[in-house]
Amino acid sequence: MNLWAFLLRRSLAAIATLMGVLLVLFLIFTYMGNPEPFSTHIPVENGTITSFLDAFFVFVSDVLTGNWGVIYTPPQEAAPYSGPVSGAIALFFPFTLQIVLISVPVALLISFPLGRYLGTHYHGRLSGILRGCVIAAYVSPAYVVGLLLQTVFGRGVLSGNPLGVLPFYGWLSSRAVGYPVPTWLSSNGQFLSQPTHMILLDSLIHLDIPIFWNVLEHIILPVCTLVIGMVGVVTLLLESGYAENMGLEYVRSVRARGASERTIVMKHVRRNAILPPLVSATIMVAYLLSNIVMMEYVFSYPGIGYFLIETMMLGQYYPAIVIIFLFAAIMIVSGIAVDIVYFMKNPLVRY
Repeated sequence: MNLWAFLLRRSLAAIATLMGVLLVLFLIFTYMGNPEPFSTHIPVENGTITSFLDAFFVFVSDVLTGNWGVIYTPPQEAAPYSGPVSGAIALFFPFTLQIVLISVPVALLISFPLGRYLGTHYHGRLSGILRGCVIAAYVSPAYVVGLLLQTVFGRGVLSGNPLGVLPFYGWLSSRAVGYPVPTWLSSNGQFLSQPTHMILLDSLIHLDIPIFWNVLEHIILPVCTLVIGMVGVVTLLLESGYAENMGLEYVRSVRARGASERTIVMKHVRRNAILPPLVSATIMVAYLLSNIVMMEYVFSYPGIGYFLIETMMLGQYYPAIVIIFLFAAIMIVSGIAVDIVYFMKNPLVRY
């Protein structure tokens, strides 16, 4: 089977998987406090529905067409957002994307040399210490890492702490914005920066250096929280790949021909060693998505995870349906992308 036929098969399987996700969401959220049978928290505008199957297909149609409902919170309740769910996704998702685009490259830059060192220097005191740190990073939940970083580096958390120099909640200080609020930063009363909606990049585009530095200060601890967890995952996979390949016959043959250890590692082993983490990239995406939710809530960072938890606590289920569906779609697309890259990296693979 060639690659295109495989991609067609995977795409059809992806559609079936997404339908399964929608069915599970429908079953969960249909009966959460709804007095009418087959009513959903996704708005249904086709009148009274008496059939389970009809209700499910209306639900699927609403989700796929962006008819995601409206979040309403009474004025006396503090809520991060009121209005259409589609507007909330557009408002909060760029904050999460901004963190991801910074965290992933930083984690990979640390993990690749660290995994190579641990895999090629398996024995030794330094390797043992580093491996212990990596395992600790891997098993530590994001909220635990976040709370530790807040305690140690958060400004004003511990009195007299010389390391407490960074803000540990929010995303921007009011003192950095000034008055009036810059037009590129606000849209219809909401902080939605232009043109990319990612404030760190937009502040550079508009040469607003005070806001840039203030936002950068606020995201250092959230980024470190994600990076620590990702370094643990990727490094262990890379260490396994390098350690396994260093003991294979082809490495011993190259070493017998007089090649240096650096040449063996960089020219012969590295290509094969990166395949295990590449195959497991979907697992890393799942790890990242799950950690983002807790990280954002710990740091009160207004991303999609923070918005999800806040609205769920207020009994609003529209965002949960949409965000879980989006996370599932991201997982499936990343799995297909990994298969394509794996095919390109390993010519022996034939689908």
